[in-house]
Parts: sequence; C-alpha cells; structure tokens
Amino acid sequence: MGEMGRRVGKAANLALLLGATVCVALFIFLVWRHGMSSRYLAFIVAAAMLSAGMRLPVSVKINSVFVGASTLIALYFVEVLLAYSGSTIASLGAQGWLSFPQDANPKVAADRIKTLEAGNQKFDTRSRLQVIYDMRARGIVAYPDIFPRVLFEPASSETIKSILLRNNEEFLPVAGMSMTTTVFCNESGEYVVYESDEHGFHNPRGMWERQSADIVTLGDSYTHGVCVPTDKGFVATIRSHRPHTINLGVNGHGPLTSLATLKEYGESLKPRLVLWFYYEGNDLRDLDGWEKNSPLLKRYIESSFSQHLIKHQTEIDRLLKAHIDGEMAKAEAPVSVELILKLHHLRRALHVFRERRSTEQGLPAELVEYLRESGAPAAAEDLQLFERVLADARDTVSSWGGRLVFVYLPTWERYRIPELASQDREHVLSIASRLHLQVVDIHRSFSEHPDPLSLFPFRRYAHYNELGHKLVGEEVLRALEKL
Repeated sequence: MGEMGRRVGKAANLALLLGATVCVALFIFLVWRHGMSSRYLAFIVAAAMLSAGMRLPVSVKINSVFVGASTLIALYFVEVLLAYSGSTIASLGAQGWLSFPQDANPKVAADRIKTLEAGNQKFDTRSRLQVIYDMRARGIVAYPDIFPRVLFEPASSETIKSILLRNNEEFLPVAGMSMTTTVFCNESGEYVVYESDEHGFHNPRGMWERQSADIVTLGDSYTHGVCVPTDKGFVATIRSHRPHTINLGVNGHGPLTSLATLKEYGESLKPRLVLWFYYEGNDLRDLDGWEKNSPLLKRYIESSFSQHLIKHQTEIDRLLKAHIDGEMAKAEAPVSVELILKLHHLRRALHVFRERRSTEQGLPAELVEYLRESGAPAAAEDLQLFERVLADARDTVSSWGGRLVFVYLPTWERYRIPELASQDREHVLSIASRLHLQVVDIHRSFSEHPDPLSLFPFRRYAHYNELGHKLVGEEVLRALEKL
C-alpha cells in the first residue's frame, strides 16, 4: 500500500471515529432533552458499528466511508429540501387546524386540488396561514377561525382539558374572537372571509343589540357556513325570511359543545325556536372521539353549570389572540435543527409514500377508509349519551317556553357510496322521535333532487355548495311555516 493509501486509510479511521463520537453525543443530548427512549439506542448501535468499522481491511474501510458519507449527504440534502419546501402537502401539514377542514389528511387535500387544477379550475392553493399573512401585508389584521377542539390537550390517559386558564381554572371558549376579520375556509376555489360578531360567531354585527332572538341555530361547520360566502349559507337563507335569527353554529362543534353553547348564549336570547342541526357524518364521532373525554363539557349535562362566557368576551379575545399569535410564531420560526438531524421531514415523506394506495371506487383509498370508519355504528353508550344531551337541550329550551327542532343533515357519501353512509341514521331519528322533537329530514329533499351530488363542490367529498345550502335553508323555512 502506498503513502496515499495509508493517508486515506487514516482519514477513513478519523471519519469513523468522528461519526461514532457524534452518535454518542446525539444519544446523550436526546436523553437529556427528552428522557430515555428505546429509539435512541439506535445511536449507540450506530456508534458501535462505526467503531468496529475501524478494524476492517483498509480498502473495505475506505469504500464503506465513501458510500456512507455519500449516502448521508444525499439524505440530508433531501431532508433540507423537504424542510424548506413550499409544496402543497408541506403547507397543509404545517398547521392542521389551518388547512382544509373536510379532508381526511393533507394528501387527500393535495389530490383534490391537483384534480381540480387538471380540469382548468382556478383554485387558491395557499394555506390559510399564507392567506392571513398576505392580508396582513395589505394592512388587514386577519385571524383564522378557531374552535374548541383545537384548544384541548391530554390531561390523562382518559381525559382532556382546555389549554386555556382563567383565574387558574380550566376555561373553554366555544366560539372565536369577536369583531375580527376571520379567514374561514376554501372548498370551491376561493377563501371565505367574514367579520365575526360581538361574541365571535358568524352573524352580521349588531344582532345582539336586541338581547333576544326569534330563532337560534346550533351545529357544526355546516351551520357555521363552511365554505360558502356569508350571505349564501343556509342560516343566512333562513335569516332572509326570519330576520331575528342568530347563528351559534361553530366549526368542529359536536353535541356536547352545542349543548354548552346553548346554555352559555341561548339562555340569554330565549328564542322561540332553537334549530339543532345534526350532521350525520361526525356528530356522534365527535361525542365519542373527544367530547365525552372532557370533564368540563360533561358538566353541562343536566346541570346549571356555566362558565358565563357571554360576560367575558374581552378575556376570551385576549386568550384566543395570545394562543393564535403563539401558533403563528411557531409556524414562522426557523426549521428546528433537531428535526433535521432526526430526518423528520424525510421520514414523514416516506410515511406518506408508504401509505399511498390505489384508488377505491374511483376515490382515494384513504378517503374511503375514513368514510368507512366515520360511518360505522356508534356504541350503545354513545347513543345513550347523545339522547341525554338532546333531552337536556330540549328541556333547557322548554324552560323559557321555546321549542327545539331537530334538523338532520346528510353526508356526501350517502349519495355517492351509500353503503358507507352513517349506519346510525335510524337510531338517531328514533331518539328525536322519542323526545317528541319536530324533525326536518334534509335527506328526503336531497334524495328527491335529480342530481344530489351537484349539491357538493365539484361533486366531490366536501360540505354543501351554495345550491346545497339554499336547498337546506328553503326546506327548513317550509317546515317552520307549519309550526
């Protein structure tokens, strides 16, 4: 072996020693930072293998170092590229609650956008966060809509709690910030932006001045008005004929959150009619998936408990603003060096690639799986809890002489893949019947429509489009004429 070979051999030894030292240092740092995890033992194994490599024949050792170094350079090049990528999936995945609320995951959202653009449909592919930054650059102080579900964190293996505190006690707003330019959502190509009312709901400002209402609406994103212009939602259609209609529906609300909203805000308005909009796609899933795990929300059932939210709007605005500003600051922060060292972005991309499956019934397999899970029968105890919630809502409204009306909203899959639609439909309607509630079944109107899928944006899985909202609003108005 010549002098050059010996020098290269020494350099290879130095590289192996340096690699082993770095692995040990990373192991110590991660254990110090996050505590011991079996995953971190991989660094010790790598350090041992690098140390053992120093005993290999010189030629093998040199080749191994070159291959290893080339591989590391390639891996981290891709990692850095992904970390700073502005791709659709990256922007959607950065902040889940700032992305499209109806998609099963960022990949489904990206597939939807890609399909629409392939058809020459103009679609604003910015994330909600990017829209907010662009509006602020024009001098408009905008914020995203925020809803209770994103304010929860685990309190134990079985319970959740709000991250917000008031007087050192758990505090949970059920609506957004008041009097705020709110960037909502985008399903048809353009973002919906609205001005929130005096209590953070989606109503024209000034509606609360009467301190009363003829009609109050409760529900989730459909009632909130996702994703159509403010004057095109079905609550707006109802309000066009019944002017004193106040919308208390909020994106992400489930049955317990709707009950809490009724007790916090509805009782001050004492409306003659309360319209409870039940969405068959996820209301029971919300109840089972997270609401029943909140001790605070469960206090609203058959109880006089109240957080007196209507009296604390200034504090609600302060807390929510601080939370959103903090989340936006995290999104603006430089990419974590630790995440890059862990190849976080590359591993996430590989996970998405592994999860990629062929289409099923002409749809992304991930979406079909999501619909299959959401349409599965609810547990008996969850149906019982739902009945308790609905009975309590009925009794609450009756206490001031009002009447609760139950409106059943159908899903897209009921007309595209009926076998995946909610299997709890008859159970839910039976509960409403047992409670002697007036029922407005929107499914009947949709099923009689010559083309039900035309009631959804681009005929795809999403919330109702303007035509769908109009049909719901008109059907509810016809039912109200009979009351």
